[in-house]
Amino acid sequence: MNIFITYSIYLIIGALITVTVGADLYCNGYYLILNLFENEVVTQTINKLLLTGYYLLNIGYIALTLTQIDEVETTTVALEQLAYNIGRILLILSYLHFQNIALLAWLSKRKHILINQFN
Repeated sequence: MNIFITYSIYLIIGALITVTVGADLYCNGYYLILNLFENEVVTQTINKLLLTGYYLLNIGYIALTLTQIDEVETTTVALEQLAYNIGRILLILSYLHFQNIALLAWLSKRKHILINQFN
């Protein structure tokens, strides 16, 4: 299998993952952030900044790992390398996602503690 075809498949799948997951996180994350800050302007700003950071991180990681795909001689080797690199992208994204959820949960708990102290 030609290395150009392998690169192309990797970039297309990476772009699809980035856009699809980014759009889902942007839409659903809005409500979590709104619940935390209770201010639509702040929520929209934070949500857009998080999406921008997500895209930059993903695009950068995909660009860096593109060079780790070696010259492929068979379709099997190409599929193995694609699966490995795409799997790494998915694992890193899921780890970061759960870290963000944990941070939001922690901030949400702290918010309620602080509000109760002043009431």
